[in-house]
Amino acid sequence: MSRLKKEDYNNSMRLESYDLATFAGQLYQLNHQKILDAVTTPEYLLAKKVLACGCGDSFCAAACAKQAFLQLARVPMEGMPAIELSRHYSGQDLDDTLLFSISSRGKTSRVVEATQRVKKLGKNTTAVAIVNFPESPLVDAADELLLIQMPKFECGPYTEHAPCQRSYFSTMFTMMLLAVRMGEVRGHYCARQAEAYRQGMIDYAASFTRELVDQNDDRMWQLAQTWVNFHHYEVVACGPEYPNAWFGAAKFVEAYGDLATYENTENWPATGPYAKDPQSIGTVVILDRENEAFDLSVEVIGQMVALGRPTIVITDADAGAFPAGAEVFEIPSTPYRWAKPLMQYSPLGNLLGYISKMRGSSFYRYGDHEPFVRETMARMGGDPISNEPLLIVP
Repeated sequence: MSRLKKEDYNNSMRLESYDLATFAGQLYQLNHQKILDAVTTPEYLLAKKVLACGCGDSFCAAACAKQAFLQLARVPMEGMPAIELSRHYSGQDLDDTLLFSISSRGKTSRVVEATQRVKKLGKNTTAVAIVNFPESPLVDAADELLLIQMPKFECGPYTEHAPCQRSYFSTMFTMMLLAVRMGEVRGHYCARQAEAYRQGMIDYAASFTRELVDQNDDRMWQLAQTWVNFHHYEVVACGPEYPNAWFGAAKFVEAYGDLATYENTENWPATGPYAKDPQSIGTVVILDRENEAFDLSVEVIGQMVALGRPTIVITDADAGAFPAGAEVFEIPSTPYRWAKPLMQYSPLGNLLGYISKMRGSSFYRYGDHEPFVRETMARMGGDPISNEPLLIVP
């Protein structure tokens, strides 16, 4: 493995990790006015709660924006899977809701269903469709349209559709900008402060300079040569970082087909130590230095290392705070804690992209030599996410 040449395994997933630094500013320039205009002042003022739903990455990105709404808009907020809102959330608790329904194509059945349910059962509700295409069932079901335009991805010949860091960032960034706007409209700070928040988000992404990502990339390349032999993975976090753990675990599956679990840091000592063959379980911990469970998390990382688990820590804390044996990736920080989830996952793109290509795998197993996805879709009668019947649960 040591004779492998890194440049022979270049790929679109690692290039997305590089792209995020400039992506934020480009995304803002293309969409900031639409985000400002997406919700009216009365709609912001009348809302007593904010709900956001989607499937997969979409609801994780929305959940990452929870702290922004709590701290800036000072309003209760929940980001949840669409099925939770469409089938299980109390129909008696939907009044005065500002709903953000997220689906790139606007065709995801459960997101459409959740939107219709909120509109039917809730009084004084506003539903905003956040999409990348202007015409869809979701747009028809919602009151407002927020059409997000994506900047072009300059990736040279590496055009394979990668597990989506850019779209994940786009959704999270959009949701946080909406929180900034809501807090401004509700009078919690002035327009100048709102602009400072927006610029702070852009600056935070830009602080992941090419030099920094190059350093991370070199280290991830070395780790990939060992981690390529693993088939069990786990991503651990808690608090505001927890949705990024779900996202990170999903990327292992999408990148090359191996399953990964995600776990809450507090619960890990109740389950993690009992997993067999710990030396072959690639483990990732995402940890903000301001996390209220920081000391507990460091203790848990010590347990992982003591068990022999190969452990990566992605953090804005000093590497010296962690036990010897953990591979600590220090990432930049921002004074706005609510914005930190924007970039905490990005080093994983370098690692997973390399492992996928070292295995000869296609992202999402779409390749001609991996027809699993196409054959499975055919057996299921097409895309099950978009072709399900709709049901409004009272």
